[in-house]
Amino acid sequence: MAEIKQLQTTALGVWFIALVGEPHLVDIHRRLSRSQRLAEMNRLRPVDRNSDGKQAGEITLVDVATGKPFPIARTGSISWTSAARGWRGIMVEAHRHEPQEMPAHYLDAHGLMICASRGPIIFGWKENGRWRDRVMNPGEFHLITRGDISAPRWPQAFDAVTLALDPRFVADVVKDGLPAERVEFAPQRAVFDATIARYIEAFRCELATDSPNGLLYVDSLAIGFTLNLLSKYAVTKPRIPLPRGKLNSFQLRSVVDFIQSHLDENLSLVALAEQANVSPFHFARQFSATVGLTPHQFVLRQRVQKSLNLMKIGKLPLAQIAIESGFHDQPHFTHAFRKVVGTTPARYSVGR
Repeated sequence: MAEIKQLQTTALGVWFIALVGEPHLVDIHRRLSRSQRLAEMNRLRPVDRNSDGKQAGEITLVDVATGKPFPIARTGSISWTSAARGWRGIMVEAHRHEPQEMPAHYLDAHGLMICASRGPIIFGWKENGRWRDRVMNPGEFHLITRGDISAPRWPQAFDAVTLALDPRFVADVVKDGLPAERVEFAPQRAVFDATIARYIEAFRCELATDSPNGLLYVDSLAIGFTLNLLSKYAVTKPRIPLPRGKLNSFQLRSVVDFIQSHLDENLSLVALAEQANVSPFHFARQFSATVGLTPHQFVLRQRVQKSLNLMKIGKLPLAQIAIESGFHDQPHFTHAFRKVVGTTPARYSVGR
């Protein structure tokens, strides 16, 4: 079938984890218990601070009574954020929430908040004018669709990771040109989902290490994360065309030429898909079916090959070769080089 009604998209979402997931992320996930895994999130070093030392985040809510936007967390309470990373379609932030009762508000995006505290908390919300309180354990999440009005409260401080998904991005994953307002999620309260936990861990690790894998990796993660949400929590399960076939020779040559001429840049899945004139969702799978490697793996190998060529010339230090080849930093270069060549750049250089 060209389309799948019930998405069997769970399989697609899990496939995207396999597509982009580094083995060490899966290993971390399996070693830690659920509470340990989520508690790790609030111990990251802060990133993206503004000039006065306060954490700068971009996820905002809209007050229903006034129509004015306000930050989801108070100034100085943000531990880390993807705000300055240039990630497409998704914003990821970690917050420390002090006890409070929030005014009625909505988010101009699809939102997911996952508890990252060490222990359970009490989390309440208004429903039909009455308060409902529930225990929320580490790793459990709330999910709201764009525009849903919420008025939560909590009596104790807790840590959380919040993700905001651009509705246009979500609609594009389902089908190019689909109106964003047609995608709606059923509200979820204090739910645990192991696949979502794995995606959160992957986003966390990428931010913790200063985004060494780049936009290509994050684009693929965001698509997989979106597919998983759609498959399990969409009000109406959308029909998603299953990517089939391979890239033709012209498409492949256009993509490879683009990669080789832009290796020193932060390549994105969107930019590569544009070369083949297909959607990022379709491109990722068709590219893998064509060359036997994911886009991310292929780009890494091309960068390693460029580094080998530069090392043979012998005029540049390894740190400069890493930059010229498009690696984020020396550790990232060493990790990728060892994975492909079987030894470190330093040992390879000495052994030549």
